[in-house]
Amino acid sequence: MTDIIVFSGQSNMEGQTEKLLDSSVVPDAYEYKYATDSLVPLRDPFGENLKYDGTAGDAYEDWMGMTWHAKHVLGGSAYGNSTLIVPFCRVYTEKTHRSVVAVGAAKGAETIEYFMEGGAGFDILVKKTKAAQKHISDFSGNIYLIWLQGESDALASKSKETYLKQIKEMSVSIKEELDLRRFCIIRVGRFTNDDKDLQIIEAQDEICRTDPFFLMLTDEATEMNKIPEYMNPEAAGHFSAAGLKKLGSDAAAALSDSVTGGKNE
Repeated sequence: MTDIIVFSGQSNMEGQTEKLLDSSVVPDAYEYKYATDSLVPLRDPFGENLKYDGTAGDAYEDWMGMTWHAKHVLGGSAYGNSTLIVPFCRVYTEKTHRSVVAVGAAKGAETIEYFMEGGAGFDILVKKTKAAQKHISDFSGNIYLIWLQGESDALASKSKETYLKQIKEMSVSIKEELDLRRFCIIRVGRFTNDDKDLQIIEAQDEICRTDPFFLMLTDEATEMNKIPEYMNPEAAGHFSAAGLKKLGSDAAAALSDSVTGGKNE
């Protein structure tokens, strides 16, 4: 059985870490590359820098600034470093004994509107996932979305009510397009370090508490923000390679338990 897992959100989902911890291949797991329409063995660095026309783009460099964002619809791991996707899929395949096709659909510095219907992020997420599905013969597995996002919405002073409404609308649109099984959240950490963070955090908590389509995988990011080893010393508000390894592994364990009922298949 093969599941498709879509990883979407901002730079923490892309993998803006300080180093590459591990580049070994994850058994029974593949990454779908849109630019080449191909499945490749899953390993870090994960993801692809994709231009708006669907062709391969450029790896992000500090000097590019917003010029890179203007040209690219999706981003891969920054500087070729570690992501949470690889440890996530390593745990998921081990615990569920299912194969995985991982679809990267993240881009830093974007608010949730980018990933809502009508936004460029929504369009490429749907296209890329449908293209990946064509590579799986007689696909009968599940499609899950893993969401780590909200830092830019906090910076924009978005209210809890607005974010709650938008994430619900986004989930309905994606479910209609992809027959999504669950919308899974890795609760966002602190970025503004004031009450603006709490608006997004509380919205994510509430949607998972009140809507069974949503699944909170872990709320540990806010505690990890307080632990120096889990934070990127080179980029404020971003997790380190060790931090994303923990986030990815713990989130995958939670999804695996949901899939198997807490038992290995």
